[in-house]
Amino acid sequence: MITKTYLRSLLRAVVLLFLTMLLFSCLQPGAGPREEFPEHRNRPRLNITELEKRIHALINKERKKHGLSALAWDGRLSNIARAHSRDMAKRNYFSHDSPEGWGFSERYKKAGFTCAVREGNRVYLGAENIFQNNLYDRVVITDGKKSFDWNTLEKIAQSTVQGWMNSPGHRKNILTPQLLSEGIGVAVSTDDKVYITQNFC
Repeated sequence: MITKTYLRSLLRAVVLLFLTMLLFSCLQPGAGPREEFPEHRNRPRLNITELEKRIHALINKERKKHGLSALAWDGRLSNIARAHSRDMAKRNYFSHDSPEGWGFSERYKKAGFTCAVREGNRVYLGAENIFQNNLYDRVVITDGKKSFDWNTLEKIAQSTVQGWMNSPGHRKNILTPQLLSEGIGVAVSTDDKVYITQNFC
């Protein structure tokens, strides 16, 4: 025999189960209104390694234009450069010096890398270029919907190298004949900034 007490208990259990399932579905990643920019589903995947190598190739193209030898790719310098780019992306700063005041020479030392290119009585201890680019140039809003003008890998590489070549200090580092090798390191922040570090020896 089914009593009223049993039916009330059963009804409470069903309501509790329904509320639990509803709460669980609302907490799922990317559920409905929790996704602030659904247009970000079209965000392109940037091949970091390919971008680093493309920037390297464009740098050597600039050196060749000026009658200089190509810079050799150095994996150790690339690791140092990439670590600095990742740190800038993670901690939201853009500088040759970390928030602790460490420059590229301290980063070389910490990684166990020594740079000492000698020419006569002069010793070149390395150099560094940095650049902040973006995954997109603009956002267009139509009928309340956002669409992003995403940059291609090639455009990011070209604009980075062009930016350096248009800056006297960065240009000087790129065209210093005594520097023989380089490493490029790229990182992308959560707000779509592309941080690029170039280290020389």
